Formats: sequence, structure tokens, C-alpha cells
Amino acid sequence: MNSLIIALGIIKRTIGNRKGILLHILVPALVISALIGLMGDGGDDTAQVLYMNRDTGAAGSHLIKELGRNDSYRLSEAASESDIKEALLQRKAAAAFIIPPEFTDRLLKGSPAPVELSELTMSEASFALRMNIDHQVGLAAMQTAMLKTAGEPLERMPRVFEQTEKHQVTTKTSDLGLYSNASLGFVTGFLLMFLMGLVNTSVSAVIEDRKRNTMTRMFAAPVRSGEIALGNFLGSFLLGTLQIVVVLAVTKYAIGYRYGLPFWEHLLLLEFFLLAVIGISSSVAGFVRNSENLSAINAMIATPTCMLGGCFWPVAIMPEFMQKLSHFVPQSWAIEGIKRLASGQSIEELWMHLTVLALFAVVLLGLGSVVLKPGETDSA
Repeated sequence: MNSLIIALGIIKRTIGNRKGILLHILVPALVISALIGLMGDGGDDTAQVLYMNRDTGAAGSHLIKELGRNDSYRLSEAASESDIKEALLQRKAAAAFIIPPEFTDRLLKGSPAPVELSELTMSEASFALRMNIDHQVGLAAMQTAMLKTAGEPLERMPRVFEQTEKHQVTTKTSDLGLYSNASLGFVTGFLLMFLMGLVNTSVSAVIEDRKRNTMTRMFAAPVRSGEIALGNFLGSFLLGTLQIVVVLAVTKYAIGYRYGLPFWEHLLLLEFFLLAVIGISSSVAGFVRNSENLSAINAMIATPTCMLGGCFWPVAIMPEFMQKLSHFVPQSWAIEGIKRLASGQSIEELWMHLTVLALFAVVLLGLGSVVLKPGETDSA
């Protein structure tokens, strides 16, 4: 009961008014969401491809239908060539193509008219489009040649196109989940740095209690030191959980960033990392005596561990000895775990990552409960 009272007191002091909610919940969520929205691959990344069909025959419309089946781009009809040029220059479209007026006639004669393809720069979408155009035109030419060989009238060509568009024999592409979102590591790094900010918040609250002799009165009262440590832990944990839920909800459902992993499993892994962060804050709180040193804490603990753990760049690009050192900070385990979840692994397969994060929490919280004693501040 005493621990719960202490926890509720921490929450009330932190977000018990409009200013606290704004500074500790809304502003961090909006800032991180803005960063993720700017650098993350959140929305619909399907490339836009414009087209104009000047052919009045069956081959032109058939080509449009077949090209539209490709998931590498999204087709949209353009009103004029000037619209195509403007869209390409403004990078609103990855590529564009124009089907010539005599496309069907020349195809039936055995010499298909070239489809005019325009692109500002080579891209995956434009390359896929070029390959698909060549394939479809070649397939239509082969079908025309087969009709001629069989002695069938070329007027039956539209019927052949109709049968082709039914795709009675199709292929199925399976996403094996072997690759996660390319920006997921950096986005996760932002989230972990945000959680590391709890170090300053928790330390600030403890220092304030020590400076105002609130902690001294706690220890003088019939309250065990374990209850005080548990109260500080519960308050920080509930506050951190609220912050995580808000940030994930805003980035996933409002911004539309595609993490590529289930919400609750993502939340669970971040909760384990939160435990480790609270352990760090509890340990630091027992040694810091002056609130002016809080900025130095962030410089000496949060920033270096985030750098070593892969929040700013992939761990794989660091020297081998630094890659080994990264296993001694919780950020690397959290980032790797989230990437594995996004790659298709289940939460049960990440038992090692969860266990290591839990060990970080147990060891550091144990240290924090030992050193968390009332004492004089440097400014006293």
C-alpha cells in the first residue's frame, strides 16, 4: 500500500496538471512522431506511374490492364504530355509511358510500335515497368504470330486478349517476412532514446525528495526501504508505459508508420526495455546529489549507451570490439529483438532478449534499492 501511494505521488507530480501532460506526454509523442514521419517509411510507398493510351484498338487497353497487375507501381491516367512532364519534374511520378496510336495495327502486322517510356531517374519502379512492358508486348506479338500460324483470322485477337486477362493459371507471391522495414532500426532508436529520457525524470524526482527532506521523512516513517524503492519503480513504470502506448498509438495509427510487427508484442518488448531503463535511473538516483548534474548524466549515460547500442547507426558497421561491447547495453538487445519480430519471429523465440533485458532490470534495480538512501545534497 505504501509503495502504491509513493507511485501515485510520482505520477501526480509528473503529469498531475496540464503542464505535466503537455511536457511529458503530448510534446514527446508529437516530436517523435514528427521525426518518424519525416524520416520513416510510413505511408504508401508504391510508386506512381502515369500513362496515356492513344491506341483505339484492343491491344492498347489490354496492355494497360496487364501492366496494372504489377504491385511495384500504381498506374494513373494522365490528361496530356505536359502533365506527364510536370509530374516527372516535380517527382510526383516515378515514370510515365505513352502507347502510340497505331499500336494495335502494327502489332497485327507483326511489327509492334515502340511504347514511349519516360523517367527522370532510374528507379526500381521504372525498371520493373520497362521489363513488364517488354514482356507484355512480346507476349502479345507471340500470340499474334500463333494465330497467323494456325490460319485463324486476326479479328479473333481481342478474344485472345480477353482469355489472357482471366489469368486462369496464376502465380502467388508469398511474403516470407525475411526483411524488415529499412528505417525500423532508426525509428526504434528514436523510441529508445525517448525512453532513456526517463532517467532524468526519475532522477529529478528523487533529488527533489532528497533536497526537501521528503525522503528522510519516508525512511523515518514505518516504511521499509524496499517499499520506497518499489514505489519509485511502480511510478516510473506506469508513467513510462503510458508514454510508450501514446507514442506507439500515434505513430502507428495516426502517422501510419508501418512497423511490420504486432502492436502488443512490440509493446511487450519495449516494456522489458523500460524495466532496464528504470533500473538505470534507480541506480543513478542513489549517487547523484545535485540536480545541476542531470545534464551530465544524460551525456555520460544515455548518449554513449544509445550510440553503442545502435540507436544512431547499425551495430554491424562498428568495429568488432564495439560490437561485442554493445551486448552490455540494453539498447542493442531491444533493437535486435524488434527487428527479429518484424522479420517474422514470434515473441516466444525472443526469450533470450527478454531474459537479458530482465536481468539488466533486476541487477540495476537491486543496486538502486541498496544505494537509494536519504542524504544531504551538494547544495545543502
